[in-house]
Parts: sequence; C-alpha cells; structure tokens
Amino acid sequence: MSWALALPKASLENPSARHVLLCLANYAGSDGRGAFPSAATLSEDTGLSERTVRLKLDELEKAGFIVEGNQAIAAAYIDRRDRRPVVYDLQIKRGANAAPRKERGADNRTGCSSQQNGVQENAERGAAAAPNTSLNHQVTEEQQLQRDLEAEIDEQERAAAECPAPNQRFAMFATWEPTPKALADQVSIAGLPADAIPDAAVRAFKGFFVARPATVDSSSGWCYRLVQWVKRERVKAAGQGQAPDFNDTSWADDLGGM
Repeated sequence: MSWALALPKASLENPSARHVLLCLANYAGSDGRGAFPSAATLSEDTGLSERTVRLKLDELEKAGFIVEGNQAIAAAYIDRRDRRPVVYDLQIKRGANAAPRKERGADNRTGCSSQQNGVQENAERGAAAAPNTSLNHQVTEEQQLQRDLEAEIDEQERAAAECPAPNQRFAMFATWEPTPKALADQVSIAGLPADAIPDAAVRAFKGFFVARPATVDSSSGWCYRLVQWVKRERVKAAGQGQAPDFNDTSWADDLGGM
C-alpha cells in the first residue's frame, strides 16, 4: 500500500480510482502481485458501490496501474469459476516517483539518493504492503483444510474403486466384483455349494451397500458379508419350502447392522 500512497496526485487525479487502488494494494504481495479481493470486498473497504468499484478497476487497468495476473492463484482457493474474482498485479514501476535531483549544496546526510526510480537507501516510511489475508483468499484456513481433506477422501475412494488392495477397506461401489478365491473360500467355510451365489444375489448385495457409503470393509470382508447374506436367505427360504428370491431385496432390510 505504501507504493500506492506515494503516487503523485497528478498521475491519478480521480479520488475514487485512487481509493480503489489503495485498497487493492492492501491485498497484494510485497512485489505487488496476486491481489484478488472481490468487488464486494472492495465495496466494503471503499464505501463505493460494486458497480463503481468495477468501473474504477477498468479505469486503473486502462491507465496501466494494474494488469491481470495469474488467475490460477484464485482458482487454487475458489472452486467455482463463476465466483472467482479477477487476480490483479500492481504495476509498481509504472507508478514509481521520479528520482529526486540533488540540490546544489546538499549533502548525503539527508538520506536522498540519485538511484533510478527514486528508491532511497534509508527505510521507506509507512507500513509495508500487507500480506495476503483470509479475506483476499475468500476462504479461511479451516475451510481450505476441510476441502483438502474431502479431496483426499474422494481420491482414496476412486483408487479403491479402480483397484482396491487386498487388505484395503473401501466402501461398496457399483462395479465391484467378488474376488474368486476369497468368495470360494467363504462359500466352502459356510458349507454352501459352489454355485450358491447367483448374480441376482450379488446385484442385490451391491445395491444395498452402495446406498450406505459409510460402511467399509476389505475385499475378503465383503465376500464374507455376501456369503452370510446368501446363507441366511437360503435357510429362511428352506424353512418356508421355497427357493430364495434374491430379486426381492426386502430380505436385506434387517441386515443393515452386519
């Protein structure tokens, strides 16, 4: 912001545009880059309407005080494209004061320097440019951590759906197929015939648990659950003198606790 405060009045006479530039500079990095407060934020900072803020930003850009910067900076913090404000870079060199001339008789103890762009060797007065704030980024650190966690969970679920490791626990997904050996072992342990698991039972089993993503198990664990479901239904149907009907999913309603 100190750079914007030091601008000569003649270089930017419009007070509203100057006010917008001052507030925008508060959100830029020390090099003047990466400022992306929303128009609503600048409206609150300046007291101007959002429409006026946008007009003044256009004026500042046409005058060369700001240019569009790396828009990926805003994308890293704001998922929805339609809610991302424009990222601006401040043209610090454009607005720098001319180097002061050394007056006759002046000595070096005044702190003045003849360096290009008027940069002085002594410390600059006023506050340094403010670092990026949570308002600039539009999300708090806690919200960003939550988004990162959700993204990590989504990635784990996709990886599990594509090729879950033998001991990896995962939620049921529509394209899951029982591991042949694990299923055969569970069928043998349960004392069922080798062809005891029809496709209809597998479909009903998957449909039931796909709707319950909070339930996770390993590949072998899912095979165990499947065989136990089938075994229970076969016993129930045999007691009624009927064949099990796996197309009727009502038998799964009382098994949610498995």
